[in-house]
Formats: sequence, structure tokens, C-alpha cells
Amino acid sequence: MQLSNFYNRLFTLFIITAGLFICNTIVAQFKYDYKRNADNFYAKADYYSAALYYEKYLTDKGVSTQFDPYEVKKIGGQKNNTNSKQPDGYHQIINRIASCYYTLNDFTNAQKWYSAALSSDKSLYPNVKLYYGICLRANGKYAEAEQAFKEYIAEHATQDAFLETAKKELANCVFIQQELKKADANLYSVQKLGSIVNTTGANYAPAGYGESLVFTSTRQDSAQASAKNKTPFINNLYEAPLAAGGLGTVQKTSIELPEGFEQGAASYTANGDKVFFTRWIKKQGKNLAAIYVSSIVDGKWQTPLRLDNGVNEEGYSAQQPCISADGKLLLFASDRPGGQGKFDIWSVKIGSDFKTSKPSNLGVTINTKDDEQAPYYHHATSTLVFASNGRVGMGGFDLFQAKGSVDAAWAEPVNMGSPINSVKDDIYFYNYNSKKLLKNAFISSDRASVCCLELFAASKVYKKYVSGIVSDCNTNLPLEGATISATDKASGKVILLSQLTNANGEYLFERENNQTITINTNKQGYNIAAIEVAAISEDIDTLYNVKLCQAPIIIDTPKTIPPTPKKVYAHFDFNHYDLSDKESIAVLDTLAALLKRETRLSLELDGYTDEIGSVEYNIKLSENRAKACMDYLIKSGIDANRLTIKGFGKCCPIMPETTPDGKDNPEARKVNRRVEFKITYL
Repeated sequence: MQLSNFYNRLFTLFIITAGLFICNTIVAQFKYDYKRNADNFYAKADYYSAALYYEKYLTDKGVSTQFDPYEVKKIGGQKNNTNSKQPDGYHQIINRIASCYYTLNDFTNAQKWYSAALSSDKSLYPNVKLYYGICLRANGKYAEAEQAFKEYIAEHATQDAFLETAKKELANCVFIQQELKKADANLYSVQKLGSIVNTTGANYAPAGYGESLVFTSTRQDSAQASAKNKTPFINNLYEAPLAAGGLGTVQKTSIELPEGFEQGAASYTANGDKVFFTRWIKKQGKNLAAIYVSSIVDGKWQTPLRLDNGVNEEGYSAQQPCISADGKLLLFASDRPGGQGKFDIWSVKIGSDFKTSKPSNLGVTINTKDDEQAPYYHHATSTLVFASNGRVGMGGFDLFQAKGSVDAAWAEPVNMGSPINSVKDDIYFYNYNSKKLLKNAFISSDRASVCCLELFAASKVYKKYVSGIVSDCNTNLPLEGATISATDKASGKVILLSQLTNANGEYLFERENNQTITINTNKQGYNIAAIEVAAISEDIDTLYNVKLCQAPIIIDTPKTIPPTPKKVYAHFDFNHYDLSDKESIAVLDTLAALLKRETRLSLELDGYTDEIGSVEYNIKLSENRAKACMDYLIKSGIDANRLTIKGFGKCCPIMPETTPDGKDNPEARKVNRRVEFKITYL
């Protein structure tokens, strides 16, 4: 939804109570022409009042308005079971009622009326099924919505924006059902803030200022009511101090608000000396928004300054600023010319005198032909978070994240998924002073409201892991099947009961944050080994390369196993598997001698390639290289039953095959074309 539509429906909510009172009073005094007045309200875009009077008109004409809001109509041939006594213009009226509730994002009532409207003449109302499907999706009826979208696509022959919408909504249904089944959903938490923040109306656009949460709200403010502005429900900036037990008392910020304007969606510089925010006014039925800045002097916010046309182009809206930590770069949303679609995300450089550079569009990687809004940049992770309704997602506006920066390329945006996103509108994101994107985060969503955005706390559990390798102390070759266990050093609590290392000797397990742990490894034929690992800091998710080695136990023989030669690889020419390297043949001769002397040993031969060529071709080439080495050892008198081969292709390079400046590194590719030898016990 664009900002103008959003604030229109916010205002509508606050006239509901007054509207109902007025309606009942008038009806008690006069015989009211419901349809005529409904048409007038509809023409003025007062959709709540229009729907109310259309429903009264149908009731007055003896038509039941009580439909099952979750009844799934059979689409394709069967007509809806509506009252046969239908007044003139019946289908026009029920389509208008459905449209009113749809515009207000009241999808429960909209679904009810679109369900009744499915019997309408398709030549007059060709998109009823599309909107019905959207309502089903928004109400959590994903399978039914999927059916409606498929049938609409099959019936809709015109290649137009409605067909594109249906295809995207169908993809949304598939995405939603996948997200609701994802395995790590339990790591996420989204909790609605309490009533001290989420009062009647809209509460949204979180931001941080010092030790306070700042947000935009349309809560009642009698000080804003005047002769010109009769409603006390005005969008303005509010703040609440953050405390250990939650949020403190909410109060209006001291930033001045001129009569006739509304303001919100603020962003503060890191040192708190400046605030950038959106201020808007309605002109000719349309909200026109602009971005302002105010500086604080002696504890008082100065008169806000409207930024120049690098941000605020006349006749267009600029809104939802996000200022960089140093106050020199501003991200914002605007429908100004030169973008990719409706609202796009733009950037400008800000001078010390608040003069702006030429605006730069963030481009097609970020922006679509629909709306991208509410940018937020998380400096600690170099991540842009923004809202979009132009991509496949959960429905409505979804929050997306993309790595990168204005001065470099952006990675492809990724949907933040469920439960961060819902099937309704999720827009505005703020992280309160954390190095993790989803630690101390806040979002706005209307998932729990019929009409309006509310504030939620969002978080993710970031697990800590330890990763390492167990190897043979003599050969330095990895040990497969070694048993790993771990305990808390201080308490003796078992952290990991048992885990076997994989074919590469690797292990990985989860641990808690601030603890020193002891890792033990045990394998038959080897002495037990242990290592102590200190606590992982808050900023590190995984502690890599914790290496342990186990010394072999010498059984029933006075002999000792000689150390493996320093060179334990056989190397090959590009695209070849024949043994032509003299040093590689020397390694094989040494291994053959070792295996003849130590009859209780066996050998695994693992083939690899460089990164040139397809996966399938390289797997076959690596197997042939391992087999060439095995054939050589068999000819040298080694029993084939003591030898196994595996081909890994280009999976595991020893050295990167490009230099830091992007050039090819032939020496690295030569090293990676190899066979590795792993000595094990029979």
C-alpha cells in the first residue's frame, strides 16, 4: 500500500465510532435513502461509511447480509446461494461492499462479500475471483486461495497487470506454505508490544533515540483538534523510555507540528543531535509527503527545515528517511520520476548545511515496478532492510534484507520469512543497538489488527557452534568415526553426549555462550585425547578449526609405524589421470612399502580436481585419478581388499584458484588436482 492509501484508512478507523453514532441518530429521525447516501460516501472514498449504508440498503430490501465469511464457494459453474429477492443493481452493490472492505484491509468482511459476488457477470466484474483469492490468502486459507488463483489464471486470457498479480499471489501461496513448515521457526519470536504503546489506531515506524523508543502514532491528542482540524487523531511522533521491565510512559516528542500537517517515521543520527522525519499534508484528496530535519540545541529541537529538491521534488512524495550513523548519507522512499515503479528507495549525500547531492536510485536489484518503502540500514552487518509489495512473499508488504552498500553492489534481496513476515502488511524495521540483525529489533505489522499497523518486538536465537577436525597424530590424516563428546568445564554438565566425525574427520556441535568447555575424542586403536576451548564471544557464531589429534595404540608388535612422508598427495596434469609425476610415484612407492610391512593398515584414496569443468565430469575424473593410484599399488603387491577409492570432484580445494585481485592462479589449480591418502586400521 502506498503511504497515501495507508493514512486514508487510518483516518477512516477513527471516524467509525462517531459515524455509527451519527448513523443511528439520523435513522431514528428520518426515513433515510441508504443507497443514495452510500453512493455519495463511495464517491468521496469514505469506504467504511459506504459499506455500512450499502449493507443497510440490502437489509432494508429484504436481502440477507449474513454470509459465512469462511465458506469456500465452488468456482466454475455453481452459483452462490444468495437471496433470490435481489434489488436493482444488486451485483454492483455487493461488489462495491467487497471493494470497500478490501480497500480498508478488512479481509474477513471482504472475503464474505467477494464470496457472494462470485456469481456476478464476469464481463462486468472480471476480477472478483482474484480479489477473493487474495482475501482467502490474507485470512490463512492458503489451499483455497491457491485454487482460486489457478482458476483465475486459467480463465483470464488478457495479459495484463491483474494476471501478473494473480501469478505472484499464486507464488505467494506456495512460499507461505513452505515458510510455515520451515525447521528453524522455533528460533524466531515476534511479540506484540503492550497497550502502553499499541493503543487504538496505528502505532508504527520504530526508531531509537538515546535510551528511548520513538514511534509514530495516531492516538488521541486533543491539543491537535481545532476549528480547521476537527479530529484529535493526528499522526505524530511519540517516545517511551526503554527499561529492563519494558517501556516507560509514552509522551509526545517536542518536535513542533504545524496545523494541518501530520508527521512521523523518524530517523536519528548516532549522536542524537539531528532527526530526519516525514511530514505530510493532504492536497486535492492526496497525501503529499516531504522529509524534514531538525537539530537539537540546548536540549530543544529547532524549527524543522524542509530538505531541498534533491530529496523533496515538487509534486511528489518523499518519506521514511534513514540517516547513516555519521549523518552524511540519507536513504528514503519516493515516487519521484526516474525510478523503477511506484515508490522506490533512493539515496542522497547530506552536507553540513543540509544541502543534498543528486539523488541516486538503488536500482533494479532492490526496486521493482511496485512499491519499495521504509529503508533501514544495519551498519554492523552491512544489511539493508526494506518493505516491498512487488516480490514473492507472505502477502501485502513483506520485509526483505539485502547485503551490500550504496557505494558497492547489492546482493539479491531475501525475504525475511515467517514469522518476521505475515500474510498481511509488515513494514518498518529498526534494530536497537545490537550487532545482530534480529537482536533487540522492532517491526510494524497489522497481522493482529483489522485496520492498522502495530508495534512488535522481533528476535532470533543465534546459536553458537564449535567446528573442528580430529586427525592421526602420526600421519596428520583425518580420522573418520572418532567419537566426540563435550562437557562444561566448571559444572561438568554434558554439552555433547556423542558425535562421530565424518569422512574428513570433521565435527560440529552447538554450545552455549559464556562457558569454557572440554572436548574429548575417542577411537578404537587410538589413545583418548582432549582439548579445552574458551568461551565464544557475543560477536562470533561459530568457533572454527578446533583441532585434536589421537596417537595410535601399538598392539602386539614391537614395530612402530613410521611417519607418513611429508608429501601425502599424488598430483596430475590438467584433464589427465595418468601417473606422470615422479614425486607422486615416489609417494606411492613409500605407501606400498608401508602397507607391506604393516599388514593391519588399510588405505583410502580420495581423488580431487581443480574447479574447471562441470560437476559430473570432475567427479568421474577424480574417480579415475584415485583408481590410477589404486592400480599402481595393486601392481606393487598390495591386496585390493585393503584399498578403497572415492571421487570428490572439485568440492574441496586446498588453495583458492583466483588471486585477491581476481586473476587466475595456475599453481593453486595444480595443487588442487590431487589424490589424498588416508591410512586407517583394518
